[in-house]
Amino acid sequence: MENSKKYIASHPHVPFLVGDNLSYFTVGYYPIDALKRFLPRAMSIPSDEIMAEKYPTVEKIEGMHPFMLQFANCHNVHDLLTDIKLRTYEEIQACFPVIFNHKGEQQLCTHMQLMYLEYFIGVLGGFYFGLRKQYRPSMKVKNTRTSRSYTIPGILDVDFEQTSSDSGKELDPFFAQAFINPGVTRSYFGRYRFYTQWVYPRKVVKSSSSFEWRYKGTVVENNERTFANYSEYDFSVSQAMNYNGYFHPTAST
Repeated sequence: MENSKKYIASHPHVPFLVGDNLSYFTVGYYPIDALKRFLPRAMSIPSDEIMAEKYPTVEKIEGMHPFMLQFANCHNVHDLLTDIKLRTYEEIQACFPVIFNHKGEQQLCTHMQLMYLEYFIGVLGGFYFGLRKQYRPSMKVKNTRTSRSYTIPGILDVDFEQTSSDSGKELDPFFAQAFINPGVTRSYFGRYRFYTQWVYPRKVVKSSSSFEWRYKGTVVENNERTFANYSEYDFSVSQAMNYNGYFHPTAST
């Protein structure tokens, strides 16, 4: 066991944090002009060609950029070095497909813009990854076997409903690609951090979503092109690295 911990500590690309989630995912569309006002300087919006190739299930809306909202009921979350398990908690993520630009190189990434949590310890733990987590103790969640709703007063209202009695084991390609891409965050200290995520769905069910998200003066709502998934899955996350450590590990050592 001690040898495996030493291996994990010295190999940042292998799984470091693990757990299992019960999550709803939905597609949203953010106004491009508003998005550009807060998108970090090193990031840009992927071309229409890249979006069509990598995200074939989302429809193009002129002047809008598709993104993922994830609403996770998190279980058994712990890092593999300390094995300290966090209590079950609720976590909401807003993730955008971006191109990360670095010294002439371009990488398709999933940008984690922010996260809302009702668990303060989880917020503190996110600083390691450079995640812009916000503590929202006013978050309210209502859950049934086939539905879930979230409310953060003044920020978010969302309702999910499973729309099929059939289930599979593959996320919609839009959501799956969000985890295939390298994850990138820009910390509160202005540092970029990259990491790999792995998800292993045990169950995926088509769902519907109705939501209103108020962020930085913009109100984002569901529309006729919105779709959603419910999924139960195991996940793991690598350590957080700088650009060279992630994309050029040999050169950075």
